[in-house]
Amino acid sequence: MKVPLQYQILLLAMTTFVAGANEYILAGILDLVAPGLGAPVALAGQLITLYAFVYGLCVPIVVALTSHIGRRKVMITAMLLYALASIATLLVQDFWTFVPVRILQALSGGTAVVTALSTAASLAGSQRQGRAIATVIMGFTASLIVAVPVGREIALRFGWHAVFPLVGLLSLVVALSHRFVLPALSPAASIPLRAQLAFLRRPAVLAGLMVTVLWMAGYVMTYSFLTPYLIGVQHLDGASISPLLLAFGLASLVGSRFGGSRTDRHGYHATLVASKLLQAACLLTLPLAAWLWPSGSLYGVAAALMMWSATAWAAGPAQQIRAAALVPEARGVLVGLNQSGMQLGIALGTALGGMATQTISLAGLPWLSAVLVLGSLALMGFCRRLAGPVPALQ
Repeated sequence: MKVPLQYQILLLAMTTFVAGANEYILAGILDLVAPGLGAPVALAGQLITLYAFVYGLCVPIVVALTSHIGRRKVMITAMLLYALASIATLLVQDFWTFVPVRILQALSGGTAVVTALSTAASLAGSQRQGRAIATVIMGFTASLIVAVPVGREIALRFGWHAVFPLVGLLSLVVALSHRFVLPALSPAASIPLRAQLAFLRRPAVLAGLMVTVLWMAGYVMTYSFLTPYLIGVQHLDGASISPLLLAFGLASLVGSRFGGSRTDRHGYHATLVASKLLQAACLLTLPLAAWLWPSGSLYGVAAALMMWSATAWAAGPAQQIRAAALVPEARGVLVGLNQSGMQLGIALGTALGGMATQTISLAGLPWLSAVLVLGSLALMGFCRRLAGPVPALQ
């Protein structure tokens, strides 16, 4: 019996939810993991950077090497390896034994995510691919909203070793579901690895992916240090942070869904221009709020944060479709490279944000983020001028 398309897309969203959990959860329990590993927080935090770099640099190679295998089989295998790596954290006793586990988590989780995104676009067809990709991306945002606070509560009650194996058990359920919910999907476009990596030597492709890197770096630069920014610059009390982060996450769900629908109606270019301009403007409302309310304003900051979150995540689906359109005959490869660009943007934005807090101040983060987002928009416009006009519904 054929499963309706909406349930297939929801399963793919569940795949990104589970795969995103391990990446996000560690940041939420870092203060608990570091003592358990016998390492300072600064060193334990490098496990987050390691995940992003391995994902960004190595997952495209894995995707290329598995391009001749059916996509359902690739996702099932990736989720099984992801489950194995998650359960293996029970054996981790120090930082260095966590490193290989973290590498396997990044490789398998990243492969599952890239395959899920390209599969969603293929299953939905050109007229609905924006909404399909938006739904799959919502799995990430849901993991940010749900997995981080739930994971922290589990770690507080049962120890941090209990968190990742639970993600592993959920991965096993998802892997089994793939077998019965998804059709036997054909392999991705069979392009030799050397030819796939050669895409990066094309100026249009490299510049197009840099658009993603700058955009994500602009988002992460402020988001990674959001809690100290809200307390130190906006002068909010600690009790208000959790509700604000929940509101931020819910706004991202709305933004992602709206961005997918707008992309289907108006095309990815128009969606990206509007969302990036609004994202930069919303970032600049944060220092404006600090100036208007020196003693802090919960409602003013909440409104600014929710608008920033919605506009930032509205660009997600359009950014994926834009990347795939760079080389239409190799859509799956470009989706994978775009995911790598996002991960490298996370690593870059976090590193730059950390340096900025030391050399400038926390208050300067939204300004710098806005500059990076506008730089991404300017580079996108330059690339489009070189390539010529784009049809409205691409």
